[in-house]
Order: sequence, then C-alpha cells, then structure tokens
Amino acid sequence: ILEPVDLGGVTVKKATLNNYGDIERKKVKLNSRVLVRRSNDVIPEILGVTEYYDNADFVPKPTVCLYCGETLIEVGANIVCPNKKCRPRVIAKITNFASKNGFDIDGFSEMTAGQLFDELNVEKFSDLFKLSKEDLLKLEGFKELKTNKILSSIEKSKNIDFSKFIYALGIDNIGKKTAGDLADKFKDITSLKNATFDELISIDEFGEIMAKGVVDYFNDSYNLSEIDELISLGVNINHTSAKGDGIFNGEKVVLTGTLTNYSRDEASKIIISLGGEVVSSVSSKTTIVLAGESAGSKLDKAKKLGIKIIDESEFVALINKN
Repeated sequence: ILEPVDLGGVTVKKATLNNYGDIERKKVKLNSRVLVRRSNDVIPEILGVTEYYDNADFVPKPTVCLYCGETLIEVGANIVCPNKKCRPRVIAKITNFASKNGFDIDGFSEMTAGQLFDELNVEKFSDLFKLSKEDLLKLEGFKELKTNKILSSIEKSKNIDFSKFIYALGIDNIGKKTAGDLADKFKDITSLKNATFDELISIDEFGEIMAKGVVDYFNDSYNLSEIDELISLGVNINHTSAKGDGIFNGEKVVLTGTLTNYSRDEASKIIISLGGEVVSSVSSKTTIVLAGESAGSKLDKAKKLGIKIIDESEFVALINKN
C-alpha cells in the first residue's frame, strides 16, 4: 500500500510484490520509499527501495493462516494454507469452478460462494449440484427469479467442454491455455488421470512445475473421488478441439498490447480456429508477435530475436485473406 502517486495519468495506491521472496530480494520494508513502475504499462510493480525512513521495519513473514489458524507451508515461492476447508480457500476454489472459463454458472459470484459456504456448508464442487430451490430461497437476496436462474444455469453447465472442466478443477499453475493444451493432448479425463510426468513435460511450453502439479492433483484420492462424484451427478465432459485449419497453421503467436477491435480472448480464438497456437511468452520458438497499442517488453524481445511482428491491420488482412 503506497502513498498515492501519479504514473502516466493513473493514480497508483497499491503495487505488486509477488511473494515473500520478492520482498526479501528487493529489500522492501514497512515505511520505505520505493521505485514503482507500471509493468507492460498496466500492472503497478515495486522495483526496489530508494530510501528507508527512521521507523522502517521488516515485513514479518506469516506463519499461521489469519482465517483458520493452520500452520502455513511453503510451496515453491508461495506461502499457502494447507487446510482444504479454510474459508477463503474454499470460496476461491468454488468461484473459479463456477467462473466463465470453468462451468460458466450465470449469476454466480464470490459473494454467492461465501453465502453457500457460510449458510449451506457448500465446501466441494459436487455440493453445487446437490442444491435445491428450498436451500437457495433461505439465503438473503435469493428471491424466486434469482434462485431459478442459478439452478437453471447449474443444470445447463453439466454439459461442459473438457478444457473448461480441467480449468474448473483449479489445478495449481494450470490456466485457461494450458487446460486447453491438456485437453488436446489427452482427449478424456481417464487418460489425463493416468498421465505421467514425462508425457506432460513433452507438451510444448509445459514446465516441470506444471507437470508436477498435474501429477500431484491426480494422485490425491480426495480429488479423484470428487471427479467421480461430479460425473455421477450428471456432469458430461465433451472434447471438441478449438484448433482449426487456416492461415496460421504451424504458427506460434504471442499477443501483446491492446487491440482496438478485438479482446485478447477473441483474437486468440481466431488464431486457434485458423490453425495457430497462442503462446504466452516470446522465445526462439515464437513465429509471430501480434502487437497492439502500448506493447511492452514482449515486443522489444521479439525485435531482438528477429521474430515477425504484425499490427492489428495486418492481422485483419490475414484473417480476411483466409
């Protein structure tokens, strides 16, 4: 939390420190003067300290969870609560599960997840599919219309694409893109459950930490039981690859900056539907960088590596040519 500072016309009051190791590396203390930038012209980030005031003090390393009192553990660079029933952890998992990139339950929010946890003991994904109209009508703010809307959306969500199902599970370090990569590689949940570390690491841009996260997730009997319960409650997992054929066949494309006529998600879907692969970082394997306004370090790296760079008008021309 910072004293407000103007950065490029934006007033910044908070800035990112990714984890406790980041605090230690940058030697940030309470009551210190820090250098701040907007990473990629968007996310405020603390780069380091320029001055310590007389009352500067170390940021204490947390040892117990502020919510449940459980002793915290270190997983890689992160300090996490191991209690699977800890309120904020459960709420975050349920919210992610119901999100647009997951089961896409219309009308569901973090506040809804909190109400369900506090008043109806909803702790597991499968609990959502056991909710009744009578249950929801007991909750504050749940009238007939809202209740029917959520129950209808829960029922509709049972037919789900495999990549969205993977994302919804909340596997450590697995986001929307990597969920899609896993779906395309393994095609069904049984094959994914049995995936080996070596199989996972062979996926392009799939690192050891991600591979370990997937293996560990499916080695947990609680997780396997929950997946079986979801299927028994009528969840039907389908796999339809979004990858098509077209002008971007064989291309590995990085998006950077802001496009005028497309959201990043829309542009990604177009590239994939025309045979391309959207990757998150620029490397020697990248073949095209689509650069919008305020493109940052990715564009600079692409220029150094001699990678083909296109702007939005060239992108439109390519897809119209297809």
